[in-house]
Amino acid sequence: MNSLYELDSKWRDLLTLNNFLGGLTVHEFVQDISNENSLKDRAAHTGAWEHLDPKPYIRTFESTVKELQKLSTDAEGKKGQLEQEVAKYELLHSQRVLQLTGNLKTIVRDSGELDLKLTNVAQVVSPLGEKLEKAMKRKNMYVKSVELISHYSAFHTKGISQELELLRTSRGWKPRTRAAILVKNLLVLTKKVETKSLLKTVETTNTIEKYADAMENEFLVEFNNAYRENDFDQLNEIAIILNRYNSGLNVIQSFINQHEYFIDIGEDDFLFDESFKVKICNIDCHAACYETTMVQKLDEIESLIKNESKIVKRVFEGRCSFVMQLFVQRIFGQKLEPRVEALLNASLSLSDLAFVRMLYALFSLLSQFVKDLSEFFQLQGIDNNGDLVTALERCLADLFSKTIYDRTKYFDLEKRSLENSLAHKTSRFCLNHDKEICARALNNKLLSGAHYAQDLDLQELRSSSNGKLSQINNFLKSHLEREKKKNSSADTSFGSPDVNSHSENANLLHIDPNFSLQGIDGMLKCAIESIARVLELVPSKANEYTYELVEIVLLGTIGSYVDCGLEVSYSQMIEQDLPKNPSVEMSYLDYVSKSTEILSLISASIKTVVLPLFVNSPDIKKAIITVTNHYIKRCELLINIIIEETVHAFTQRFVASLSKQKKKDFLPGSQDIMDHDTLPASEIIRDLNSLYSQVRLYLRNDNLRSFLQQIGSVLCRFLFEHYKKFQVSSVGGIIVTKDIIGIQTAIEEWSVDQLLSDFATLRELANLFTVQPEELSSLTNEGHLATVDRKIISAYVAKRDDFNQNSFVSKLGLT
Repeated sequence: MNSLYELDSKWRDLLTLNNFLGGLTVHEFVQDISNENSLKDRAAHTGAWEHLDPKPYIRTFESTVKELQKLSTDAEGKKGQLEQEVAKYELLHSQRVLQLTGNLKTIVRDSGELDLKLTNVAQVVSPLGEKLEKAMKRKNMYVKSVELISHYSAFHTKGISQELELLRTSRGWKPRTRAAILVKNLLVLTKKVETKSLLKTVETTNTIEKYADAMENEFLVEFNNAYRENDFDQLNEIAIILNRYNSGLNVIQSFINQHEYFIDIGEDDFLFDESFKVKICNIDCHAACYETTMVQKLDEIESLIKNESKIVKRVFEGRCSFVMQLFVQRIFGQKLEPRVEALLNASLSLSDLAFVRMLYALFSLLSQFVKDLSEFFQLQGIDNNGDLVTALERCLADLFSKTIYDRTKYFDLEKRSLENSLAHKTSRFCLNHDKEICARALNNKLLSGAHYAQDLDLQELRSSSNGKLSQINNFLKSHLEREKKKNSSADTSFGSPDVNSHSENANLLHIDPNFSLQGIDGMLKCAIESIARVLELVPSKANEYTYELVEIVLLGTIGSYVDCGLEVSYSQMIEQDLPKNPSVEMSYLDYVSKSTEILSLISASIKTVVLPLFVNSPDIKKAIITVTNHYIKRCELLINIIIEETVHAFTQRFVASLSKQKKKDFLPGSQDIMDHDTLPASEIIRDLNSLYSQVRLYLRNDNLRSFLQQIGSVLCRFLFEHYKKFQVSSVGGIIVTKDIIGIQTAIEEWSVDQLLSDFATLRELANLFTVQPEELSSLTNEGHLATVDRKIISAYVAKRDDFNQNSFVSKLGLT
């Protein structure tokens, strides 16, 4: 610093208007000027903080405040001066704006007047321009008319126009184009001038027409020569000339007619090879069957069209799309349509299935063919307006419309092929069990039942499906007869079969492998294949046709296949006379089990595959659900009949076994008999073990539990009543308990909770025969007996051989 009371020059320079604080903040400025008298520096010199001298800080800040006050005074002075200058210039600016406003008004007024004058001039000049344009057009027309009349006069007088001939024979395409236009106009003129009363005009007309034909033919010859020589420049010139002459129709037709692909009209004969015949007629092969030569031909045609379109685009330019339309139409009419008809006729001679598969394959191939060409034309810029794509789609529709939209030519064959496929898949099973199926024993029992008589829906289903089912049955019958003839001829060749041996073998083989989920899966695949074809070929009638196909599927699978399987099951059950047959054979329940699985599979297929197709047709969707439920309901009733008859048969077996119980069985004279079960118990245990070991192979889950519940409940009820009929000694009570334990052990394998509880109760009732009289009271109040009716307990106690009415009543507290 210069002195103790003045600021250093570097701080004074920061307190000016031009460089106020030098970019420092107030805090930073104060901190910097304080560093001159730093507290730490002072403390270092004095050695203690207490010797701080505040005067230098005070004087420094007082000097700073003085400088700031001085700076404030200077700033206020400059501010006043600047305000005066601003006011002066604002006044000057306002004066100039007022002056310019007047000038602008003058300019706007002058512009309006000028615009009005220009408008008047335009109104005068515009009619003159139109008149001038018309005059020029009239002049051109006059010149052309004079020229045209002069050419006509030359033909009229000399039979030829030399000037026209020079234009026609010139080397440049523009003069030749002019010649073509003149000839075109001459043809119009001569027709107007021609008068029959003036023979010369008629001769002139003929001369001009011959000249025009000769000229066009010459151009066409040149066009064909240029095409063979691949001279695309000349092709383009001639196409332009003839397009001016008559829109180029003849040259386009000539271009198409002389194409070598149409000149070679010979078609190679084709025959289906054996492997293709087998594949297209195989009902288990559901992949699309594409005929190899047809695929190759379409590839060849597609390559031809793509290559030819490039030539056409160079030659015909703007008319390229129209030329390609004619070219494609010619290919469809001359090459593809005969081939398609030949393939369809050949496949029809094989089978209905082969025909519909060939129709679908051809439709798919040609649809993809059209799609590929459409994309190519749009990509190459040949079909900007879409006319060519429309023509392609129309050709495709015309090719198949007479077949797929005629019900007799397509859909009736589709239905028949599906019926044949379903019948073929059921024929082997029906042939093996012809006798059982024809008897219709299960169906007759259903019709005679009370449930059927009260169910109007089932009656309506039967009446509506009788006609359709008879068609399938008739086909089955004829098919079976053919199979039988084959078998009989085979038997004749190899010797007469042993009928009894065949019958015994049939009885041994209770489970026919031809009735299976695989079989129904094949039928459903056939149905889905048919539905897919309908959706693709006739989408406009897909809902109606699909519903009819679903009806056929339900008839062929549930109404025929499952129905026949249940008939066989019922027949096998009846034939072995379950109530009396010593050995119980329950393999007939395999048909019940498989029928249940088949119904589940069909129901799931209808829900997941068919119903989603009718999202927009709720009425048809509802109808399909209704008819499916009716078919399934009918089969469930048939299954219930078989189960009920089985339960009834075992009920009779239990009754027969229990009827063999002797009165002395439970009053033994010695304990020797205690080592053996009684005869009724032995037979019942044997039946229960045989029943469970077999039925668990065929029934599953809820069906198995329900069946066992019915059997066990009937047996338990019989046993409750049975043991109330016999006098029982204390030793006999052990025999009763032993019999019940044997039966209970067999039942426990079933793992049916309710039966376990019932037989546990029965076992505790048997204890009433063995306990001491004094313990009866406590026994009847414990365990399962606590919930048993007192009358039942009394009935059991009364059968004790030591029973005394008065003493037992007092001990048990019975009244």
